[in-house]
Amino acid sequence: MATAIFGLSALVLGFTFSSATDHFDNRVSLTHQQSYALNQIEQSSEYLNPTDRVIVKTTLNQILSLRMSKYENIKTFDDLDANNDALTKALNTLNKDINQAISRAPASTKDLANNILKPQLTNLLDVFQQGILNGKRHPPPIIERFLFALLSIGALLSGYSMAVKKEEDWFLTVLYLGLMGLALYVIFALEFPHLLLDPQMMNADFLKLQKAWQ
Repeated sequence: MATAIFGLSALVLGFTFSSATDHFDNRVSLTHQQSYALNQIEQSSEYLNPTDRVIVKTTLNQILSLRMSKYENIKTFDDLDANNDALTKALNTLNKDINQAISRAPASTKDLANNILKPQLTNLLDVFQQGILNGKRHPPPIIERFLFALLSIGALLSGYSMAVKKEEDWFLTVLYLGLMGLALYVIFALEFPHLLLDPQMMNADFLKLQKAWQ
C-alpha cells in the first residue's frame, strides 16, 4: 500500500512539474517577444512626425514600467487583474496614438509607417494580450490540494511503517520530506516565477530595454 501511495505521489509530482515547466517556458518566451515588440515600435516611431514620436515614446515607457511592475505587491488575483487593467489601458492609448500619428505622418514616410509600424503595433498588442491571459494559467487548486494530501499521507505511512517494523530510519524519512518539500517549491517557483524567483531575472529583457531608452 505504501509503495502504491509513493508511486502515485511520484506520478502526480511528475505531471505537475511538467505542466509548471511548460507554463514557465511560455512566460519566458512571451517576455522575450514583448520586449522585442516594444523595441520594434520604438525604432519605427522615426517614421512619425517629431511631436507624435515624443507622445508614442512616452506611452511606450509607461507600458514598459507597468509591465515590469505588474507582479509587484500581488496578494490576490484581483490585484493582478487591476495591474492588467492598467496595462491594457496603456496599450489602448498606444494603439490610438499610433493610428492617429500614422494619419499625420510626413508624406515621405507615411507608406513606411503604414506598412511597417502598423503590423508591428498589431504584433505588440497580440503578444501582450497573450501574456495577460497566460499569467492567469495555473493548475486548478484541487490538483495542489491533492498533491499536498498525497505527500502528507506518504509521510504518515513512512512513520507508520517505522513504528510497525520498530525501525527508526530517520535519515530516509527526513530525506524524503526534504526532497518532496524541494519539489513543491520548484513547482510553485515555476508557476509563480515573479513571486518566488528573482524579479530582475524575469525582467532582464525589460531592464536592458529601459537602460537602452534612457
